[in-house]
Amino acid sequence: MKNSYGSARTTLLIAGIFLFGFSSLAVSDDEPKDDQYNNILNRSSVNSDCEIDVLIREILFPPGWQAPTHFHNPDLFVYVIEGELELTMEHTGQIVYFAGQVLEMRSKTIMDARNPSDTVPIKLAVFQVGAADAPFMVPVE
Repeated sequence: MKNSYGSARTTLLIAGIFLFGFSSLAVSDDEPKDDQYNNILNRSSVNSDCEIDVLIREILFPPGWQAPTHFHNPDLFVYVIEGELELTMEHTGQIVYFAGQVLEMRSKTIMDARNPSDTVPIKLAVFQVGAADAPFMVPVE
């Protein structure tokens, strides 16, 4: 039976939203909330050749954080758990995503990202689907 890449992505996204919406994976009160972290929660392969990986990440960006101009190798599906994520991407311009919103980032899309808040961190659930050994983020000069 042929595996449908599109339906697998949709299923992953729905499962991830449920997982992060109702799980206890949130930062505990005794962990610093001002630090950035990128925690891989799960990793698996989509095909038997292990060429396409699916990773689920929990990411925290502190208030005032700003990424360098970059692109991601894998396709990303991002669920904003807490805070606001401001993105400026090719073909869409500047958009602010709020807690409870989901966005899709296509591979190789050049972007700028930042946390516009001076007080609230951004917490994200990121689902990535792409080549197993490709770097997650690539800065653009």
